[in-house]
Amino acid sequence: MLIEASLAKHFLDRYQTVLGYAALAGGLVSKADKEVNGLALMQKARNAMAQDPALLSKAVAAMEKVGEPWPEDMQQALASLRVGHWVYLRDTTAYSVLMETGALEGAYAVKALTEPLKDIMGDSGAIIDAGLLEFHGQIICDGLIGLGAWLGPGYRGEFNATLTEYRANGLFFRDRLLPAPKQKAASPKKRSASKPK
Repeated sequence: MLIEASLAKHFLDRYQTVLGYAALAGGLVSKADKEVNGLALMQKARNAMAQDPALLSKAVAAMEKVGEPWPEDMQQALASLRVGHWVYLRDTTAYSVLMETGALEGAYAVKALTEPLKDIMGDSGAIIDAGLLEFHGQIICDGLIGLGAWLGPGYRGEFNATLTEYRANGLFFRDRLLPAPKQKAASPKKRSASKPK
């Protein structure tokens, strides 16, 4: 259920650092802010990086400017970052099962960093908001988790049936995430024609 402790420490140290630099580069916080909710700020920074990949480049450039190393494994992990709503279905002895919501069909064997998802959430069977990444041949959850809703027994049964289909069709992944669907560009607002006077 957990990745190796030394890998988890390496990931967390670098991830928290880059999220801090992303928060500064993205204008989410200033150096002068006295009181900051660290968890909420990290979630905002992570979400901002997922929406705007250029923010990661700015954060890494700021890190390198002050001599903070940015390892290749973290570059690869952050390139795979997917933030969204996931069905947290259940746990096995080796991983937690998370499923796509929305347009993609797939499910993942997800490992946690320092604490199993079930311990963080209290139980499985929920829609959660989280970041998933590919890291050292595994899929990991970044630990910045928000609860969307608990699933009732009927929905759990439906998702378990869907998981069985996904496994049969090769849509259960242990080492890679499906690419995020491309977002449609916002259509321009229609202007109403003004009536001549």
